[in-house]
Parts: sequence; structure tokens; C-alpha cells
Amino acid sequence: SAAANLCPGAEQKVVFITARVHPGETPSSFVCQGIIEFLVSHHPIAKVLRDHLVFKIAPMLNPDGVYLGNYRCSLMGFDLNRHWANPSPWAHPTLHGVKQLIIDMYNNPKINLEFYIDIHAHSTMMNGFMYGNIFEDEERFQRQAVFPKLLCQNAEDFSYVSSVF
Repeated sequence: SAAANLCPGAEQKVVFITARVHPGETPSSFVCQGIIEFLVSHHPIAKVLRDHLVFKIAPMLNPDGVYLGNYRCSLMGFDLNRHWANPSPWAHPTLHGVKQLIIDMYNNPKINLEFYIDIHAHSTMMNGFMYGNIFEDEERFQRQAVFPKLLCQNAEDFSYVSSVF
């Protein structure tokens, strides 16, 4: 039987994951692959996650740049991570498509985007860490800090103190 979150008309709680916007950040592909392999595994926690959440994953936001062996830029020489505000469907098609999907989810009352993770890698930082947003609303700020705190408690190679908000 289908999970409750996949039944017609049910509210979907979505976790959206993107990776590899910078072609040279190869560890992001390995992390994303590990997430996908875990989510499709027979692990009981993976099953619980699949039963309660819908995962939307774009594992490579810059396939042209990866193919060309670029370090940071797309085929056309753009650092795609600097074009989220107004992505062009012609010059930044992957960003445009992902942003449109996020806007469509936001405008759909049956979809609740619970969590968004954009996986990168860093040339000098050790361990895992996160960059987060700055919110004036204390509750929103504290809410975003929960996941990195839990990750730090459960993954020895994650550093909460290296995370920046």
C-alpha cells in the first residue's frame, strides 16, 4: 500500500535536496549519493522517512560544468550559485527549473516544504558543517539550528561549532 503522504489529496511534507552547483565540489556528489542510497535502502529509519516525507532531489545542478571539468562555473562561465535571485531559463536552466519547482510547491496549499538542503564542499574546512540564514524572528532562528545540533550529536564528523548562521 502507498504511504499516506502519497495518497491523492494528502498533504505532502517535502524535503528538497540539491547538490553540485559548483563542479569542483566533488564531495557534494558523494554525500548526495549516500543520502539517496540510504533513503532507498531497507533501513527501518529510511522506511519511516519515506512513509512521512516526500524527497525531491536534484543531485547535480551544474552538469555542463561538471562535464567540462570546470571548478566553479557553468558551460557559459557563470557561478550558478550567484544567480538564484533571477535565474534565466536560457543561461541558468537548472536553477530556473529548481526555483520554479520551489515556487510551485510554495503556492500549493497541499505541499509543505519542510526542509531544504543545498550540499556543497569546502576547499579548506574539515568535517561537515552548515551555513544557515539569519532571521530576526528568534523562533525561526532556533528552529533552523535544531538539525545541525542533532547532526553534531549523532555524526562524529560533523562540527556544529564550524556552522555559521
